[in-house]
Amino acid sequence: MFKQVIGVSSLLFLCLFLCYACGNSSSPTNDNTSSDSNTPHQSTTESTLQTPKKLTEGRWRAILKLSPELELPFNFDISRKGDAYEMSIINGKEAIVVKEIDITGDSIFIQLPVFNSVIKGKFADHILLGAWHNYAKNKDYQIELVASPNQEERFNMKGAGEPANVDGKWEVMFITDDKSSKTDAVGEFKQEGDKLTGTFLTPTGDYRFLEGKVVDDEMWLSCFDGAHAFLFHGRIGEENIMGEFWSGNHWHENWIAYRNEAPLMPDPDTLTYLKKGFDRVFFSFPNLKGESITLNHSKYQDKVVLLQILGTWCPNCMDETQLYADYYKKHKDKGLEIVGLAFETSAILAEARPTLERYIKHFDIEYDILLAGKASKKVASEALPMLNKVISFPTTIFIDKKGKVRKIHTGFAGPATSKYEEFVEEFDGFVQGLLEE
Repeated sequence: MFKQVIGVSSLLFLCLFLCYACGNSSSPTNDNTSSDSNTPHQSTTESTLQTPKKLTEGRWRAILKLSPELELPFNFDISRKGDAYEMSIINGKEAIVVKEIDITGDSIFIQLPVFNSVIKGKFADHILLGAWHNYAKNKDYQIELVASPNQEERFNMKGAGEPANVDGKWEVMFITDDKSSKTDAVGEFKQEGDKLTGTFLTPTGDYRFLEGKVVDDEMWLSCFDGAHAFLFHGRIGEENIMGEFWSGNHWHENWIAYRNEAPLMPDPDTLTYLKKGFDRVFFSFPNLKGESITLNHSKYQDKVVLLQILGTWCPNCMDETQLYADYYKKHKDKGLEIVGLAFETSAILAEARPTLERYIKHFDIEYDILLAGKASKKVASEALPMLNKVISFPTTIFIDKKGKVRKIHTGFAGPATSKYEEFVEEFDGFVQGLLEE
């Protein structure tokens, strides 16, 4: 069933793509923009003098072409706000608002929020044809995209009968293709008829808001948030689900799930810890002005300090940052400081600064963000050698008023998981305890 549906859609995509590719050489998918640039490639062509095309308001369906036979669908809504358009990318309960949309003639440039990625395309009749460029991954990373208006369904395949039921919690194991690595996870699914939402929670974070469908004995889930494009497929058996997972067009894993309403996960407060002989954290990293900052700064003395190890490219960090930015505003006058240690695509401040500034503006961050190094768990571990290892972005280090580390929390169970409210309550209780000491 899947290959048949994909085949029809692929034929339409191929026809449109050939039309698009035969256009002028200033095609918006052919650019030399650097990995840290947020500026659209401009060229003087006949299309720039044309009246801008209009976007159809309402629900759209987009397809990312992961391979000739594999498509990742997602939905977005288009509305008009005065003289400008606004896009809302839909993933289950989540709506990611996109306001930077530039239309010039028959070309469109969409700057996705927070993450250093864009959608560039052209209009072919009412259809948008182009590519998603993820500069946070590398300057050449792109996936072909086609989007059509007035389409409500995310996955449009039809079933022959009643869909199987996957509602509830599942014990999951992800297995790399070479079988060299296995990761335990928890699948949390909510099913209403054939509609499916949910996520996968791992010891280091979660896959955020997923949305999809159950068709007969198969399940599909997808997510597009500007940083990641996730696609999950599973064949539902009597005792398990045998599945596949794709991240963009560069990563594939298999997974297997067994129903378990009380799956066990490792304690996230025990995975990263101080090496023997250490009770403090030491570092010296530049802020966005280039000034070297350490915990010896007077600003942090006699304060409770949270060190947030993050990356602007990391969706789980985005969820955590939203929580921390709001929490800091409410508690900064009570003796709390937060310091973000950002590990970025570039470790050169001049190159990383625009992305960091964009991140700070989007979340209205009032606490300090420092450039700590290149985006790598190995680099993060080397930058903080008093830790046994950094195994996750994000990771939070809780420091008391005397400068001693009291707890290290690995990962973040975000709002797409059943653990989120529990985490927020425990987080607040622990911080309040430190503030009252």
